[in-house]
Amino acid sequence: MNFYGLVELMARLRSPDGCAWDRAQKIEDLRPYIMEEAMELVSAIDSGDDRKVKEELGDLLFEIIFVTRIEEEKGHFKIDDVIAAVAEKMIERHPHVFGEDKANGKAPTKEEVNKRWEEIKAEKRGGGSVLGGVSEELPALLIAEKYGRRASDVGFDWEDIGGVLEKIEEEITELRGAKAEGSKPDIEEEIGDLLFSVVNLCRFLGINAELALRGANKKFSRRFREVEKILKARSVPAGAMKDMSIDELEELWREAKGKGEDK
Repeated sequence: MNFYGLVELMARLRSPDGCAWDRAQKIEDLRPYIMEEAMELVSAIDSGDDRKVKEELGDLLFEIIFVTRIEEEKGHFKIDDVIAAVAEKMIERHPHVFGEDKANGKAPTKEEVNKRWEEIKAEKRGGGSVLGGVSEELPALLIAEKYGRRASDVGFDWEDIGGVLEKIEEEITELRGAKAEGSKPDIEEEIGDLLFSVVNLCRFLGINAELALRGANKKFSRRFREVEKILKARSVPAGAMKDMSIDELEELWREAKGKGEDK
């Protein structure tokens, strides 16, 4: 089956003699599935398993076709309109490949391409805010990264990484102060400021904060599960951890770390 065969398959599922569940779905109902499939694709890419990547690409593509079919039934647009719109956008945002910029004969660097990309998007925003157009539905870490990058593009940024590190230290000090005062709203605000500053540090280092945190989550999971294995091998129930001292727990953690592949 080719691409348009999949489009027809979706149309059949939504038809009167199709699937009752698929017919009942509204575009809002598909939001969790779209986010789930996108994250599963990221996980598949992280795994390095091409078979999984292929499968998850298909699942995400199906959700895109699903949303488009609902919009087509409303008379808004068809899949060809979606394809045409993104193709037009990509051509417009790559003048060094398709437009006048190609005529100068000099291939731009990755940094120059990214700068020009942001300039074109800024032109599209017109007189709107530099931060305009960033969806609030995105993961908070990704929003912070986008805000930081856009602010940097107009010169609102530190001169070097030292300034970012000083800002992080400042936020930690303010967090300690809020903790001492015991105000939960203030503590939450200062933790948010600290996280935002850490995202800016990631940006300075060329690190994607979302992916970095995902990696840390996976590493923690591997090590904690290894601790559980160690306890099980010693016939100690995992629930016994709550009665252990911090030194005992730290020793278990070091042992698990030594056994793992991420020493």
